[in-house]
Amino acid sequence: MLMIFALLIFLSVQQITIIEAHGGDYALNDDLPEKFYVTHEAWFNISVRENKISSSTIKSHRIVIGLFGEICPMTVTNFITITKGLRRGQSKYTYKGTPIHRIVRDFVIQTGDFTNGDGSGGKSIYGDKFIDENFILSHRSPGWVSMANYGKDTNGSQWFITLVPARWLDGHHVVFGRVISGMDFVYELGEMDTFKGTSIPKKYIVIDDCGLNDMSKYELTYEQLGSYDDLVTMS
Repeated sequence: MLMIFALLIFLSVQQITIIEAHGGDYALNDDLPEKFYVTHEAWFNISVRENKISSSTIKSHRIVIGLFGEICPMTVTNFITITKGLRRGQSKYTYKGTPIHRIVRDFVIQTGDFTNGDGSGGKSIYGDKFIDENFILSHRSPGWVSMANYGKDTNGSQWFITLVPARWLDGHHVVFGRVISGMDFVYELGEMDTFKGTSIPKKYIVIDDCGLNDMSKYELTYEQLGSYDDLVTMS
């Protein structure tokens, strides 16, 4: 009886933890910066096709990601270098031609595996993997851009965009950017069908092209960063 009672208490606590993790209120990190400066903007032209060999585009759109290079300089440098494209010997590092290989409805869309295209590969400019730089920024709303990994200090080139607040990821994945334009399309991608029992999209969704905008550093407020929509209007 005592063991059953203890188990019930444990399950109750677990349920409270989950509810709180999915809630909108939380204590601020002591290391939270007073100002959030976007140091770079990366753009991605993404198209949806029937399959990998199809040349016909069903739909396409551009998303723009604001990057916090002062908060996560190492992670952002890795990201922008691959976005621009880098060749080392026979190896080419680029997000151009990389598919969105994973969609989990009401959670994330994931891409960045430029070596295998299925989530099993990818690598960083620092070597195969690199460390978790910090966990200053939070997955506190949709649109945050964060490094995918398979454990502590295993960052490569894969990244994901949150579709919902996902604070249970805090402390496990390094957040380094925020979608500032194209969130409607991100939500649309997040609703696309996947093969039964998997997170693999039925359609072929691919980054046709990518690059960096010519821009000057600017500030986003804490309130703006909690938005569920676009943060800026792109001309």
